[in-house]
Amino acid sequence: MFHLARMRVRTGWSAALCTLLLLCGCAGQPRNSGPVLPHIYSESVDIGGRLSAQFVRDDKPESWTGSFSWDQSPQAIKISLQSPFGQTLATIDVTDTGATLTQPDHAPRRAPNVDALALQALGWPLPVSNLRNWLQAYVIAKDGTRMLATPQSTAPIATQDDWRISYVSWQDDQDSGMQNVPKRIDMERDTAEVGKLQMRLVITSWQTR
Repeated sequence: MFHLARMRVRTGWSAALCTLLLLCGCAGQPRNSGPVLPHIYSESVDIGGRLSAQFVRDDKPESWTGSFSWDQSPQAIKISLQSPFGQTLATIDVTDTGATLTQPDHAPRRAPNVDALALQALGWPLPVSNLRNWLQAYVIAKDGTRMLATPQSTAPIATQDDWRISYVSWQDDQDSGMQNVPKRIDMERDTAEVGKLQMRLVITSWQTR
């Protein structure tokens, strides 16, 4: 059973909680061992932007480009993926009872694993379970250290599940007054599904509630 309450960032994690159950549910404010920034983790936030991916399928290079919206509250997350023309391709709802994928002209699909649903929708792995923290610059490093990336974090960060995360640029949220929130995030991983997967995420809107 998928439980958002098990995803709180805390000490003494087991290896199983380092993936979906840790990062994509109802979590408390993450702690960090690095420098404290003027902003804090936001449990309720709306984030929007652009997403692109490059990968290889059937020995042929492919790419995907679109936009996304991320609507997060303490109890749930709603992710919407759109084509470059604004057409909604998939909507993923995550609650304490599971994840639901909705696509045009398809019956809703449900599963305890939101990353599996994203793979079904796109055909390539989108790390939805990690994005709850990555969008706000919190990362679990390869050695299990909970860290808060900063504008001084220029080197790629290797995660426990073999992603390499680079925070390329930053921005200030004028509405909330928060400083140094991510603007561009590059993500890379060697996958079984599509070989080397390279993604770029550019945040264009950020609204706390």
